[in-house]
Amino acid sequence: MNQNAADQKRKLLIATIFTFVFMAGYALSSGILGTLMPRIIEYYNLSLSAASTINIAKEGGNTASMIFALLVVDRLDKSRLLLVMGLSFGAALLLFGFAPAFGILLLIQLVIGFSGGLLDNLCATYVSDLYGERRARFVSILHTLYAVGNMIGPKFASWSYSVGGWNLSFLTSGAALLAAGVLYFLLTKMVGKPASAVESADPNAARAIPYGKILRSKNLWWLSIVSLSFASTTYLIVWLPTYLDWTNPAVYTTNFCANVMTAYSFGMLISRTGLAALSGRMRTETYAKWSCLISAVLFAVMLVVQQPMLWLGGMFLFGVISGANYTARFVLSCQEFPEYSATASAFTGVFGALGNVMYSAGIGAMADAGYYTQAHFSIVAMLLVGFLVFAFLYRAPGQKKAEG
Repeated sequence: MNQNAADQKRKLLIATIFTFVFMAGYALSSGILGTLMPRIIEYYNLSLSAASTINIAKEGGNTASMIFALLVVDRLDKSRLLLVMGLSFGAALLLFGFAPAFGILLLIQLVIGFSGGLLDNLCATYVSDLYGERRARFVSILHTLYAVGNMIGPKFASWSYSVGGWNLSFLTSGAALLAAGVLYFLLTKMVGKPASAVESADPNAARAIPYGKILRSKNLWWLSIVSLSFASTTYLIVWLPTYLDWTNPAVYTTNFCANVMTAYSFGMLISRTGLAALSGRMRTETYAKWSCLISAVLFAVMLVVQQPMLWLGGMFLFGVISGANYTARFVLSCQEFPEYSATASAFTGVFGALGNVMYSAGIGAMADAGYYTQAHFSIVAMLLVGFLVFAFLYRAPGQKKAEG
């Protein structure tokens, strides 16, 4: 019995570590892309609306991955699929760095979007399955690792650009993820996979996902609307260096923008660490409600004032206040349907991916028309939508029982 417990603990540790590594690698790539977007635009001689297709291609792949997760992932072995997506994502990053033409880069972005979207979903839902009722703490820790990767990404991208061009960081991060995937495969072969903490009473549950019940869940629909609103923040993270470069390239250099994004990621790290620490004492939806309101006001102030040090300090505070919103969406989705965590998360994730496409296309078009700053106020509006949903419409399962 003790030996079985020790074996399970060892298997759980290995699975957790590599899930965290894959998440950190996924985050690193996001930090790299946002910082280097102005340089990629220069390299391929793109307009801002044409450059927005880079994100649209990624989100097209991400949308496809969410549909795949919605229909398939809870029927499959998540550990094995996590490995396949980790290897695929690493290979796609390598190819991105080698892309000889913009059209080829967009095709690779579709693969990055699909494999990265599934990797993101699998990391969170696999951890949710492994830890069950303790999911809020461990998904928060997982997304804290995302903040670490996102914090390292901009400075790593800036340094790589200075020594080897914009593509060096994609090549090295892709190779590192491939190596991690191979090591995970070997270790899993040696010790086996851990047992899930979430087991269904129905042995055929993996083949009988209750789509009707999921579609009738009002909470999941409200979370989907929130996911669409949070996509505005995702747009901001990827495109802020490009916006600042558009505003004043002499002031907002690649290094300065890297510092801004690092400050944001450090704030995100604090936010997600705090949510993990407070998961047993504060409701996740309470955090999300107030973070939406306060971060909306803060970002509006930054857009109006337009001062370099305010961007640096303001984005740090923005990260502290709103950095765990994405985590909150995963936690609340898994909480609604814990036995079908990938399906529920993917349901809300589809709306997030569609939101990213909408913001990339809409804000990119307005930027080319000379209204880039005005377009960013849509981010403020969508954060306020998130506040209204959590304040007046969404009711957690525990709250509904208490009110009943």
